[in-house]
Amino acid sequence: MRSSSRNSSPRKPGAVLASVTALLSLGLVAPAVPAQAAPPGPIVLRVIDGDTLEVRGTGRVVPAGDVARVRLLEIDTPERGACYSRQATARTAELLPPGSTLRTEIDVELKDRYGRYLLYVWNEQGVFVNESLVRSGHAKSVLFEPNDKHWKTMSEAEADARKAGAGLWSACPTA
Repeated sequence: MRSSSRNSSPRKPGAVLASVTALLSLGLVAPAVPAQAAPPGPIVLRVIDGDTLEVRGTGRVVPAGDVARVRLLEIDTPERGACYSRQATARTAELLPPGSTLRTEIDVELKDRYGRYLLYVWNEQGVFVNESLVRSGHAKSVLFEPNDKHWKTMSEAEADARKAGAGLWSACPTA
């Protein structure tokens, strides 16, 4: 029994390279292009209150180098001086410490009437911060149309927090 010459003959050096080069020149295969990493999201400078941050832009949503305020979408934390405001601000600062990088998502409107960026935010650990604050009872879910991309998630998180008496739902008599 004879072996096939196709299977038993050694490959000539450079034959594979020549074949790939020919396919590239004919446009039958595309060269491998390394994926470009997306620029990192904004960097937290400080937490102003439970639902507002100051960030330095890196060019994705907030222009590179710009210092801007970000208002977390679909949530509302108690105002400064109100029941549970210190706890809400402290929790936001735990989730978004200064120097950390955010992953952000926009909805329909990018800015509010005060010039703040309206964003959904994830921290470096992948925690959806807007939802986490509502679920733990540090914030209420609030719909500001037309920004409603995660409304179902937020309203369900609030229902769970109310039912459990989490955070402000048990600490504040008029919550």
